[in-house]
Amino acid sequence: MRIGQNPNISKELDLSKSSHRVIIPVYIPNAEGYFEGSFNVLKMCIQSLLATINSDTKISLISNASSDEVNTYIRGLFEAGKIDRAVFNTDNVGKMNAIIPEARASFEDFVTYADADVFFDKGWLKQTFSMFEKVRNAGLVSMNPTPRNLARADSTVLDNIFTFLGAMKKTKDVCSYDDLRHFHKSVDRDLSFTEKMFHQSKVACVGENYIIGAGHFCCTVVRTQVLRKTPLAMSNIAASGGSENIYLDTPMDKTGLWRLSSPKAFVWHMGNALDKEWASQKLKSLENFSEEDFRFADLPSRRRSLFSRLIPYSIKTRLVALFKKIKWV
Repeated sequence: MRIGQNPNISKELDLSKSSHRVIIPVYIPNAEGYFEGSFNVLKMCIQSLLATINSDTKISLISNASSDEVNTYIRGLFEAGKIDRAVFNTDNVGKMNAIIPEARASFEDFVTYADADVFFDKGWLKQTFSMFEKVRNAGLVSMNPTPRNLARADSTVLDNIFTFLGAMKKTKDVCSYDDLRHFHKSVDRDLSFTEKMFHQSKVACVGENYIIGAGHFCCTVVRTQVLRKTPLAMSNIAASGGSENIYLDTPMDKTGLWRLSSPKAFVWHMGNALDKEWASQKLKSLENFSEEDFRFADLPSRRRSLFSRLIPYSIKTRLVALFKKIKWV
């Protein structure tokens, strides 16, 4: 039985909302073995994020069956108003099954997907905004330089094929050696890998040395266009194993928008073991930082090239595969 009238009927809502959201899935089931230092890494990740965003950015943390200690920490952030969404899954549903539903449920049209071991440096948000502002074809941008990361970047490669053919730049003229080495070390790449990439490889760039190609441990995407191309079925892979290609990389590429990375590192991969001295210095550098006010909603609309509008995606992939085979890219 209903008595009276719901006070919310016909009530107007204040819909002045943010236009950028950061989504971070968290899987720390215990503090043993591989996960021994993961909780400290997560806390450093969140501290750096909170210190480097502005009021236009909101945060979602998604716990995938994490420990009580981790869940208590996340709940405390929510209750303190530092994040506006906290999701607690009783089972580990996997990385993609955590972030894609959250992205679908969000109003913000620019979404940053980040792993729980990312350190956000000052200026990362402004650099992200600037790259979208200056390159209207951009659909995914990463704040970590990833030269020669051309997998699932077929639309970007095809639209810029003449850059690959005649305007490649030496990696050492675009990227910092220290930036490249830090990332390679964090993913267990040896020194020779960095040396070869820095001294012997070349990169294709657009705009202000924005590198064609990007990784996805921390990246910002145009939500609506990407989700339209994203499979509705759930992923049966917990993490990596090709799931990012299926649910993020390929849908992004099918939009016809470009995949770009910053020539300078503004985010850092910490891995599962925190370098306390490095992290302490980095965190101290953020003490007096305050990001300026700007809104992702004020960015110009995205624009696809004529190639992207006229050439079917299946043809693009074949053309770029051919270009790679004959070493044009």
